[in-house]
Amino acid sequence: MMAGKADAALASVYLRPDAANLSVFLARQAIELEAGWPILSDRRVTPELYDHPADVQCVARRNAVEVYALWEAAGRPYLDTPRFKDAFRFLVACIRSGSIPPQRTIGDVPPLNS
Repeated sequence: MMAGKADAALASVYLRPDAANLSVFLARQAIELEAGWPILSDRRVTPELYDHPADVQCVARRNAVEVYALWEAAGRPYLDTPRFKDAFRFLVACIRSGSIPPQRTIGDVPPLNS
């Protein structure tokens, strides 16, 4: 969405491209942390969004929601088979190199009754 072709769509919701890009970046970090996404490094990073006052955080989150809605309305550009394939290859390479720590699988977890 932010590949330079979204300026008209962003203008339709009164968002400047640079503000939209920053809002999405800041909100995404916070949303990932709040959703409990796995942290792939040894150090825990506090999202930069939390450094801002509550009203600024609300504006950033609202802008990010609007950008996401525009992206969905545009047919989710850049979410296609070649990119999925590249992401999968990158993930496999990270696991093989050890940069992503091993994750527990269903077979590693004891039953609830034991």
